[in-house]
Amino acid sequence: MKTFPRMICTLIVTLAAIGWSTMAFAAGPHDADCMDCHSPHYAKGNFIFGATPNTVLENPASSRTSPSVQGVDALCLGCHNDDQGIMPIHLSTTHPTGVTPSYVTVPTQLLNNGQLVCISCHNPHPANSNYKYLVVDTNNGSQMGKFCVVCHSEQSDPEMVNQTPEIVLNLGPRAEPRVLVNN
Repeated sequence: MKTFPRMICTLIVTLAAIGWSTMAFAAGPHDADCMDCHSPHYAKGNFIFGATPNTVLENPASSRTSPSVQGVDALCLGCHNDDQGIMPIHLSTTHPTGVTPSYVTVPTQLLNNGQLVCISCHNPHPANSNYKYLVVDTNNGSQMGKFCVVCHSEQSDPEMVNQTPEIVLNLGPRAEPRVLVNN
């Protein structure tokens, strides 16, 4: 008689482990479920984001005509704003976003409507296992030069420039990744 309760307990634990395996093996905060960011029923913005876009924050890199955060950056900052959220972003101390690059050559596939935005450098989809969700593999952050050289080749180590890092754009957990070579 004692084996039946043991079997039931084992079955429950096994089913729970299978059901929560996505959460158990997640590599970061964006890996749990598509619904954490995308919500067809509570969509706000063009990318069916569940988070409310944060257009209240001022972007120090933007022009005077549009001082607030716009577009996809506003969606990212719905969770990553400087007051709260996961890994808060302080726009005054980070790389400029919401700008049209004029001093460096940014590969066009990284621009969003001609502008440098959060997703130009970070792809938060679970299929991207790179350090801080960067679009270039930096060997867990130990080779950041491989990332910087994609846009800042003039200021980079010449040896790094000749290595031509791959830009991997993962389209989501169910899509096949596209691999683009920086030319």
